Amino acid sequence: MSFYNGEMQRFQDTAPTGSVAKRTAAAKSFLAKDPTHFHWSPETHRDAANGMRYAVDDSGFRVSAYRPFYKQRLYLDRRLNSRIRDFPEIYPSADADNLGISLTGLGSNSPFHTLMTNCIGEYGLTAINSVYIPRWRYQPATALGRSSAPRLERVSNINPQALAEFRAHYGDRRISDDDIFHYVYGVLHSPQYREAFANDLSKSQARIPMAASRADFRAFVQAGGELADLHVGYESVEPHPLEEIRAPGWNPNAPDAFRVQKMKYRGRRGNQDKTIIEYNAGLALAGIPPQAHEYVLGTRSALD
Repeated sequence: MSFYNGEMQRFQDTAPTGSVAKRTAAAKSFLAKDPTHFHWSPETHRDAANGMRYAVDDSGFRVSAYRPFYKQRLYLDRRLNSRIRDFPEIYPSADADNLGISLTGLGSNSPFHTLMTNCIGEYGLTAINSVYIPRWRYQPATALGRSSAPRLERVSNINPQALAEFRAHYGDRRISDDDIFHYVYGVLHSPQYREAFANDLSKSQARIPMAASRADFRAFVQAGGELADLHVGYESVEPHPLEEIRAPGWNPNAPDAFRVQKMKYRGRRGNQDKTIIEYNAGLALAGIPPQAHEYVLGTRSALD
């Protein structure tokens, strides 16, 4: 924030005049462009032109899924984040409990794929223009008496009509909202579904068919639930044992011993050994099973 505020003040010291559009254009040309400190956007150019000062709100810090199975810290702010979508309502606080299914968006060059997360999904999580479908949504609670602080309640994002149709179709009133959510996730991972609807998935949003029988429905619910547990809880599973290959002279106690610039497979492009990842110049991890590359997201494995 200090970089933005400093540049904003430096521009305001020039006593800019004219319309908002003219001041914004002048600010865009005047402000220092250093992507290591701040990424400018049309909105922040306009704010600087108007002399708006930014301040850090600690409640804006969140965990987000930047890429599949790769989380980063995010500062969530409508003024600073582009394409923020409905995430402030899906995850209204850092401890908001929710799940969401990210889908390949329209216009993507990647094959259709999907991934569930329990945190904000980056715009390109599952390819360009990814779509995020939450299990729950948060809305203001119905007022019961007087309250000075607004309270949010979590409500199901499953359409009640869809729930009624599933129950009627299978003659089973035990079908729950969670069942439908997991059923959808299971179907979206089905190779048969992806092959049968390949053309449709490249042109429009995914549509979910009814399974042939109640038993098939329950099988997809179970599969979707197990996939959800794996994809959301991947950080809690027992790690696969790997062998550390240490370069001569590598000191694990050095301050930069585990610093990574970019991990890579051993070998040159076209002739890589994908059972070994070079963690950095001093450390490599060997023993990656070939099966780890069988789970593919788009055109590459999740490990890639």
